[in-house]
Amino acid sequence: MHWLNNNNNYRRNDKTAARFINIVCGVLFIVFSTVYLIYFQNDLIEAVHCSISKGNKDFNIIPATIIIITILLIMRWGLNLLMKLRGNLSALAYLPSFLGLVTMTAFGRDLYTDCNSYIWWWLMPLLTVAFVIVVVAIRKAMRIKDQTAVELTNGLIWNITLMLIMSIGTVCLGNTDRYMHNELRMENLIAKDNNAEALKVAGKSLKATRTMTALRMLAMTKEEDTGEMLFKFPQYYKENGLFFDDDPTKTLRYTNDSIYSFLGERPMPGERKMDYLKRLAYRGDTCYYKARLYYMAGLMLEKDIDGYAKALKDFDIKGDSLKRYFKEAALMYKEKYPQWNFEIDDKDSVCHKMLERYRYRQKDFYKSKDEERNRMRMEFGDTFLWYYDYQE
Repeated sequence: MHWLNNNNNYRRNDKTAARFINIVCGVLFIVFSTVYLIYFQNDLIEAVHCSISKGNKDFNIIPATIIIITILLIMRWGLNLLMKLRGNLSALAYLPSFLGLVTMTAFGRDLYTDCNSYIWWWLMPLLTVAFVIVVVAIRKAMRIKDQTAVELTNGLIWNITLMLIMSIGTVCLGNTDRYMHNELRMENLIAKDNNAEALKVAGKSLKATRTMTALRMLAMTKEEDTGEMLFKFPQYYKENGLFFDDDPTKTLRYTNDSIYSFLGERPMPGERKMDYLKRLAYRGDTCYYKARLYYMAGLMLEKDIDGYAKALKDFDIKGDSLKRYFKEAALMYKEKYPQWNFEIDDKDSVCHKMLERYRYRQKDFYKSKDEERNRMRMEFGDTFLWYYDYQE
């Protein structure tokens, strides 16, 4: 009788330990999935929703996360009715659910153009079916009982380790391209007319893709703040940075068609980008004011200050209305050609003093051109002056 009581106690303890391990695994999966979806992949999930719904429905990451996690938990429960994974291997029942997370977050730049041929649409179901078949076959071949004895401490260590491995695998297989994530975030913000916030994305980074550069130009022009913002960000692509790459594998939701629509007209066949901007900028219509901002920015990016000075005269822009970077370019041209008949307001002498300090620093002793370039960048890297003299 005493032996039967001990046996019942052991079974009861085994069930309690197994139940506790299942709860711990479930909590770990929910916590990881929530953090992963909301804080690491929220921009990608929103982009997936936009691609599938064609942008016709509003998106909120919190209910979307709840729905995704609920579906994955139900899938884990349903599949485990077949696999009956218990004890030290309980966590393996979450493998198909982790594959589901990978499927939701492994999209690349073809997200908007080739979503139907996405490899994980068929790879995830195939791997899940194969995994279930293998587990069930092994259980039958080895005649493993449904309930295996489990020691709580060892069981927790084994299962937490498995959950950690699957979590790391999910992160590695999901999209970890931070440039793409930043671009997606900017696109989402611009689509909501939150251009000021879009300009803050990766604002301090010295690295910038062409897509991000074009998105920044679009956002600052929508804010009509190009003159104040243009060189606060790295500019590596000259006039090409005003537009997206023509290669669709390097763009996302926004393309050059987005810019053409914003500026009001498409370029003519074979027309160069700067010729296109010049044609729109020189029209008298006020609706083409944004094209003027693009055109003047393009002249500065191409270091064509002669063309820039001519544009100031042609557009009848007054010196006292120039914003920071437009004024810097005008002052540099005035310094080069003192006879240039263009009045620049001197009441606010910030730009004048910056130019004086800039020229004074250039006279310092530097061991090499690279040292000069880097030290000047530390102090003047966010100016048109540095861009004109040092940016290659």
